[in-house]
Amino acid sequence: MAKEVFYTAVDIGTSKVCTIVARVGTEGELKVLGTGIAPSQGVQKGCIENIEEVKEAVRASIAEAQHYVGKGTNPGAYVVVSGAHISSLNVKDVMQHGGDPVSVTPQQLHQLIRSSSPQLDETLELLHVIPIGYAVDGLSGVRNPAGLHANQVEMEAHIAMGDATIIKNTVKVVEANRIPVNSLVVQSLASAEATLTADEREMGAILVDIGSGTTDITVFQYGSPWFSSVLPVGGSQLTRDLAVAERIPYHLAEEIKIKWGNVLPELISPEEEVVIPSVQGQPQQVVQRQMLCEPLALRMYEILKLIILRVTQAGLTRLPDGGLIFTGGSADMAGLPELTEKVLGGPVRIAYPGGVTGLPTQLRRPGFSAGVGTLLWGIKHQGERRSYREPEGSTRGYKSLLSKFKRTREKVAG
Repeated sequence: MAKEVFYTAVDIGTSKVCTIVARVGTEGELKVLGTGIAPSQGVQKGCIENIEEVKEAVRASIAEAQHYVGKGTNPGAYVVVSGAHISSLNVKDVMQHGGDPVSVTPQQLHQLIRSSSPQLDETLELLHVIPIGYAVDGLSGVRNPAGLHANQVEMEAHIAMGDATIIKNTVKVVEANRIPVNSLVVQSLASAEATLTADEREMGAILVDIGSGTTDITVFQYGSPWFSSVLPVGGSQLTRDLAVAERIPYHLAEEIKIKWGNVLPELISPEEEVVIPSVQGQPQQVVQRQMLCEPLALRMYEILKLIILRVTQAGLTRLPDGGLIFTGGSADMAGLPELTEKVLGGPVRIAYPGGVTGLPTQLRRPGFSAGVGTLLWGIKHQGERRSYREPEGSTRGYKSLLSKFKRTREKVAG
């Protein structure tokens, strides 16, 4: 009987730590076996500020998830990474052969992907090298040149990287719980695995994962990621704005935001009122719900402007045909689709995680898209375990695979 293979995803967010343990069933379906959700402490905007608090939150989350499946079933974890330190660029790499055309092997393509990253200094850590497309002897739009005869193979790839210290701290808090980290996955790329349709990837779309502390953005074109970035603002900023405007504690502002919040106040009847209970010696208040939601609307409008500014600076000249797809814990704010359509136009939808058979009800919310997507990422990239001590782009030991080709490299826009 074949040994069962288990997959673990760990999402360390600003507001919660989520661990999901799953296995692949007999028919290839992913089955969730255990889930652990713990309040997050010591994380701000994707960066660890108190390592002991984060270790404890991760420990509690992992322990709860493993309670359902038992210990000894975890060969390693795939871990979500976010924060404003995440950056990206696109590069072109060329394999050139001067003689008769030779057959391109999968091994050569694999190593071309691995060795396509620019030289990074010690402050940066490589996270992903994702092929965007190939050109074979001048013929562009080739999805997979393996097996083709060619003199020249040109590849464009999307590179994602992050701050080396922040990434090492993320690895440290997971491995402190005796679970090795197989790979780190940029949050918006993880969320895309669980939310985007094949058509949206092909038509082009902007995926926006609005978490508590950050807003993660990835632009897809022709089926592949083309640009990724992270804004240091998220749902917690809306809560703070509401707390300041109404002079109430943060926890109460969060409750009111969830229950009564709307980022397009014009959708609310002017007669509707909200009762703010007495707190910290302050008397009970009765306020118009429209007025209550004004700070939320202003902040969300600013986030939308920052999203468009960031992707425009990257070179995007128009809204993709697939539109904007929102996910993440703050994506289900009332009024968000309507506000986005009013400000930007084009198709808009709120995305919920999918692609998993029998997904537990508690995970069927936008806030768990990254965790579920990381499981799907782990299956797709199983075997691609790596150490976070040696750059993934190192060509050591692989030069013979490219011996038939000469290589040149250049950075491209994006």
